Amino acid sequence: MKINFRTVIVSLSTFAPVAQAQGHEAHKASSLPFDLDPVHLHLLTNHIPIFITLSGLIALGLAFLWKNDAVRRAALVLLFIGIAGGIVTYWLGGQAYKPVRGLADETGQDWLDLHMERAEKVIWLFWLGAVAAAAALLMAWRKSRFALIATLLAGALGAATLGVSGWIADAGGKIRHSEIRGLSKPVPDDGASDTGMESGNQTPEHSH
Repeated sequence: MKINFRTVIVSLSTFAPVAQAQGHEAHKASSLPFDLDPVHLHLLTNHIPIFITLSGLIALGLAFLWKNDAVRRAALVLLFIGIAGGIVTYWLGGQAYKPVRGLADETGQDWLDLHMERAEKVIWLFWLGAVAAAAALLMAWRKSRFALIATLLAGALGAATLGVSGWIADAGGKIRHSEIRGLSKPVPDDGASDTGMESGNQTPEHSH
C-alpha cells in the first residue's frame, strides 16, 4: 500500500488550527490525575524537546553519512519523541502557570509571561514537526518513494523546533534564577517596551 504524499501535507496543515486552540487554553489549569504536580513535571519534561531532538538530529546525520536505513528510522523515532515532548511540556507549562506566578518575584513574573508568550507563538511548529516525523517514519518503514523527502522535511522541522525551544527556555530560565538575568529585563517580542513589561507594572495579555 503506497502512501500519498498529498495526504501527509493535508495532515500537516490540519494541525495548525489545533495548535492555535491549544494556545488559547494555556492558562486554564486543570487538575492532574494522581495528584501529580504540573510544576515539577514541567521541569522534568522541558529538557526533552532540546536534548532528545538534538540526539535525533545527530542520529539522522549519521544515518545519511552511513547510508543506514535502520539508523534513519531510529533517528526519526528520537525526533518524534523530542518534538512531541515539546507539546507535552507546553501543556504542562499551562497547568503550572498560576502556581509559578505566585512563587516568582515581580521581574520573574514578567519573564514568565514572556516565556509563555513565546511558547504560544510557536507551538504550531511542534505539531507540524511531530506529524512530519511520524509520517516520515511510516514512509521509511514502508519504503515509500517519498521517504527521503519526508525525512528531510522532518529533520528541518526538528531543527526549527530545537531552535525555538532554546529561545523559549532562555526566558523560562530567568523566571526564578535571578543570577542569570543580569541587568536585562523581559521585553515583549513585538518590541512594545515603553510601559508594559519593562516597568513591571503590567503583564502581556494572553488570549483565553
